[in-house]
Amino acid sequence: MSSRGVRYSRDTSVVVLVLDSGEAYIVVTLSSKADTQVIYVDPTTGALRYYGKLGVDVFKSEREAIDFVTNGSKWPCKSTVYARAILGYAALGNFGLLLVATKLASSVSNLPGGGSIYTVLESQWIKIPLQNPQVIGKGEAKNILELTELDIDGKHYFCDTRDITRPFPSPMPLDQPDEEFVWNEWLSSPFKNIGLRDHCVILLQGFAEGRSFGSLGQQEGIVALVARRSRLHPGTRYLARGLNSCFGTGKAVRAQS
Repeated sequence: MSSRGVRYSRDTSVVVLVLDSGEAYIVVTLSSKADTQVIYVDPTTGALRYYGKLGVDVFKSEREAIDFVTNGSKWPCKSTVYARAILGYAALGNFGLLLVATKLASSVSNLPGGGSIYTVLESQWIKIPLQNPQVIGKGEAKNILELTELDIDGKHYFCDTRDITRPFPSPMPLDQPDEEFVWNEWLSSPFKNIGLRDHCVILLQGFAEGRSFGSLGQQEGIVALVARRSRLHPGTRYLARGLNSCFGTGKAVRAQS
């Protein structure tokens, strides 16, 4: 059962550590959990490893987890990246590719029943070199390059406590989204495979914004507009007209206010 209905008095924090040895760790403290999890990136295959063992990859705090990974800072880090959310991961060719959000904006605050919608303002691909890289062709190398050049910033948003892939308020739990609107479905699968579904947010493409209104300096209400784009038949107007073979409409957008 997901614990996302509970929030602690802190924001989600992600710290990605790459040691001088080449080993990489993802330290995650969710706003919906009281503890911190450490995810190890297998240096050979790039697969994510997590066993849920206290003192090994589960810790009481972020500081305790980082001290364990770095052996109390005795093991120097080649790089450290601080982020606000994990957006996806894939092991491709020579690298493990981790996509994180480094800067967020609270687009719609205090949804009825709790929670907020955050827009990704800045994101970053973290390339983790693998010790036994796979030989890839020119076509696959081109696909990897295009993946890392995806335009994420300012065009994608998420809510880490409520299902917003359906008209609000959705009767469905957060971990059962409408996959038509989940743009990182494939990139989130490595976290689902290790039992950490909550650790990668459900990313939507579109627009979300809330505004307050009132008179004489008094706030009388808040109105929010949420528009989400379908991923079933995306593309430019020239390439995504009409219906595809699955009856997905070209450039489909659902808006709700």
